[in-house]
Amino acid sequence: MKNPMEPIDLRESALLGIEHICHSVDRERDCRPYFRFNLISPPIWSQHEAADTPHTVGRFLHALNVCHGMVGLPDDTELLEGLRKQILASCDHSDGFAWDDMGSDSSPPLAYMHHQREALLALIAVWRIWGDPQAEQYAKALVAAMEKTTRATGTYPGRCLGPEGWQDENIATTTSERAIGALIAYSHTFDDSLGIDLALRFARHALAVSFRENGELTPDCGTHIHSITGTIASLAELGLVTGEREFTTRARLIFDVGMLPYRTSTGWVKESANAKYGRGEANCTSDLIEAACLLGASGYTSYFEDAERMLCNHLLASQMDDLSWVTENEGMANTETRAYEGLRRRARGAFCFGEPNGFHSYNSDLTGAALQGIAAAWEHIITCEDNGNVRVNLLLSREHEAVNVISSGTNLVVEAKRPIEMLSIRIPPWCESLRATVDGNVIPTTRYHLKVDQVREGAQVRMTFNRPQFLTQERAVGYENPYRIQWSGNRVTAMDGAGQHMALYPALYPAD
Repeated sequence: MKNPMEPIDLRESALLGIEHICHSVDRERDCRPYFRFNLISPPIWSQHEAADTPHTVGRFLHALNVCHGMVGLPDDTELLEGLRKQILASCDHSDGFAWDDMGSDSSPPLAYMHHQREALLALIAVWRIWGDPQAEQYAKALVAAMEKTTRATGTYPGRCLGPEGWQDENIATTTSERAIGALIAYSHTFDDSLGIDLALRFARHALAVSFRENGELTPDCGTHIHSITGTIASLAELGLVTGEREFTTRARLIFDVGMLPYRTSTGWVKESANAKYGRGEANCTSDLIEAACLLGASGYTSYFEDAERMLCNHLLASQMDDLSWVTENEGMANTETRAYEGLRRRARGAFCFGEPNGFHSYNSDLTGAALQGIAAAWEHIITCEDNGNVRVNLLLSREHEAVNVISSGTNLVVEAKRPIEMLSIRIPPWCESLRATVDGNVIPTTRYHLKVDQVREGAQVRMTFNRPQFLTQERAVGYENPYRIQWSGNRVTAMDGAGQHMALYPALYPAD
């Protein structure tokens, strides 16, 4: 368990997550990921399944790509080449789709439409990291297949494609809509307008079918919240890219109204859209962090507070940095499908399925998505406008070409590395006794932003403030008892209901 009030360096969490990726793969099988982990019931294990590839391979490659500028690539040629080999093999099909290669006892290998987004993001990563022309070829074939099969109805004919044709017509509309962000990235990467055209098709279908005008979810969007939250982030990004404000407005409504029953103020987000007991999912939290950053970048800056609160209090808290509670196996050798050795090391750095204050379980695709959310937050800590103005949106440390931001519990220091026409720092709504100075000289503050004109190179802008201490109580959907939460500003310092295996927050009233 991390100290909730320690200064946060997102690079440390990203590096730990990438360390997990390096250790969670099967070195005997081209670094194939182990998809499912059992860390509770002896014997503990990690296990290969059909979702290893292209789904988890795609997650891993995309995470390495988006974290590249933040922490670099791991010095692990075997891992990188293994992941590249696997995604290219998954896409080596005449129909253009990415297929799993394992199947199950009851079915042959299939092309799941749910996994096509991950495959496309992986191909983009392979192109950006290696410049591999085969990745471009497969990416274009995949987008063409997505366009062709969704042309008639706006969504796929079935949940998956098998050797005998399409299967399972009961498919959620968000299976296609969750790919909007990947299609935007595809168009930017390969300068192909088909990606944006298809993204617009999926977005308009989403607004017509998946979500009501007031932001509520419809039955057509399904119950898989990660697909829903991925669609929210995608709509927010599409609004930024195209300038069509309807996408931004509707993304806000779904974030505020549609997701409200399934998330808590700390950032826990339920995996499934129902009122029954169920685990939360780091993927969903990560998507909402990204969505909030994109909405903030669209001019609705209050969403940066949502992003920071969810990031600091749940996503980072759900990263498994201490696995001393996991009981290692003794004398059990790995098999072709399961690993029994060194599970603490394999799982360290992962982001778990969580209860509001504890570990529930883990699948390895969660870490790739969590790293995407961390990378989105890192990108939005500091943003530069076309006119050279600089904005500090999240009160987190980061060194940037324009400024260096150093954040601690009650201080934020911004050091200018070049002359800045106007520096704007978001003031969180909870802060008290705010005082601001430039090179030691006190300056006036406003309610929502500290704005400093004509900042010289080398100047130091400092904000000091108090964090109010208060208690709240809320109920997570599906949980019988409410949780009491102790806050210091926007950080959780303690919480009821500590999980049996791994508490995310200290107990509100520790036992004697």
